[in-house]
Amino acid sequence: AVLRCAADDERVRTEDERRAEIASVRAAGSRKADDTDDDEEEEDDDDDEVAPEPPATGLKSDEVGGRFNYVLADGPDESEDDAAAFVDAPSLASEPVASSPTLDAAAFEAPSETPLVPGLDRTWCTALVSDDYVNYARYFLREFGVEQAANFDDVHVDDCDDAAAAAAAAAKYLSKKTGRPAIAESTVLEIEALESATKLLPRAAAAYRVPRVDAAAAELLERLATVSPGDRRTRFVTCCAFHDAATGLGANSRAEVRADLESADVLTAGITRTEAFQALLMALINDERAAAAAPGLKFEFFEFRRERAISAPPVLTGAAQLRERLRNDARVLSNGNVDVSAFVGSNVDVALLDDAAAELHRRLGPLVTDHVTKILTTGASGQQIALPLARFMSVPLVVCRREVEDASDKDLSAPLGRVAYADAVDVTYRSKHFGPGQQLYLPKDALTERDQVLVVDDFLASGSCQEALLRLISKCGARPLGLAVLVEKAFERGRDFLAGWPVPVASVASIVSVENGYIELAEDDDADSDAAAAAPKFQLEEGVVLGLDFLPADVDDAS
Repeated sequence: AVLRCAADDERVRTEDERRAEIASVRAAGSRKADDTDDDEEEEDDDDDEVAPEPPATGLKSDEVGGRFNYVLADGPDESEDDAAAFVDAPSLASEPVASSPTLDAAAFEAPSETPLVPGLDRTWCTALVSDDYVNYARYFLREFGVEQAANFDDVHVDDCDDAAAAAAAAAKYLSKKTGRPAIAESTVLEIEALESATKLLPRAAAAYRVPRVDAAAAELLERLATVSPGDRRTRFVTCCAFHDAATGLGANSRAEVRADLESADVLTAGITRTEAFQALLMALINDERAAAAAPGLKFEFFEFRRERAISAPPVLTGAAQLRERLRNDARVLSNGNVDVSAFVGSNVDVALLDDAAAELHRRLGPLVTDHVTKILTTGASGQQIALPLARFMSVPLVVCRREVEDASDKDLSAPLGRVAYADAVDVTYRSKHFGPGQQLYLPKDALTERDQVLVVDDFLASGSCQEALLRLISKCGARPLGLAVLVEKAFERGRDFLAGWPVPVASVASIVSVENGYIELAEDDDADSDAAAAAPKFQLEEGVVLGLDFLPADVDDAS
């Protein structure tokens, strides 16, 4: 229930009366009595003497110590049904300055953008003062799918008497520092002046405005309650503000509670804080002006969100999906090859390869992918992973032909490379499974000296085919930048065979053994990306073509 005082009509001052009182106080400023603290103590001890009546609008800063030197201002007389509401952002001539020792520290690290609690889909930061209120906000935000990433209770706004402006400035500052959407609140306590207090000291009868409701405010309420009438009016006002630095949009809300001094305490501020907090979140859902600041936000009980998230099947990354398919659908052949025709080659799982291409792009890192101008591959299976990767990177795909060096001796059809291309570049290599004399052909103008090429293939086994592709790039005068494969057979040591080429190698999955027909996968397949992204060995100086130092272009490949 909202606590409000039952003030009589004659005690409600009009604006004209307030202005008259303020004018009278200013006129009497020059005639101020030179009462000292000792005089005040004597008056308090002597029951026969009467204390001078304080001005109704409050006292000056030298009469009221510290932060309790504000005049109680009349706010809008809201009805009990409209205790909290969405309000427009305050407009001030100059924006208040916010600061925080925690956020301004050099060692500060921004909170994670990924929620840790199942069922939540976004993270926000808060600047709330009360510990109880922080816990309430944490659990109430979960009903909107929001995880409270962190709370900063030391955000301070300098020289700002307006609660709405202080909350807005704190929210903007917090969102800018953390990079996350932020909610901040500002709660003030106002206590009316006693107009006809004849036996109270001026300090006790003055009006107060406390800009931060905390332990000091509780002490003030307790002291005034012992010397004031029980029906002395108090008012708690809370303003909440939301801001997202990424979009520059925000929203504001306001709530107030009025109570007699005898029933007012710091817990009463919890009512306004709760009302303003709820009004702000509901405005972010329902109000057309505020909904754009937090798109997609909706209310749903957290228990339902969490249950749905836990019961839903896990979303696997490209690497995890490929590992599952290798365990369940791949077969080991008698010659040691791994048959993956259930999802690559004959029956193509397009969605799997799309996710695997995205994973390869991530593992290679921007030091490689940002410089690639073309992708080179060979064979049907190589094209199946190279196509989505080329589309993902928005670069052309170049495919070379593969054939046996002397097809006529093996009663095969005429070689396609030299017949199909008017001017071809070719290299020869020895295949572990198909023997020597394997050749790769490529049109001479397919790659130029300006190209920086990424080699992509489905399998990395002995590395002979991939090494031939790297030599083919060098013969065209282009630069090889890296090698990306779908599956690496680590036990065949193809990566070691390619160690002479200073290019990073990335794979989505790595097979460490196929003994007894059982496929054993490496535990940490993501190590490739760390090594590749950390420090690739190649240099990008102009005029340097990698590979030509140990394989000059004028040397016959067959030798």
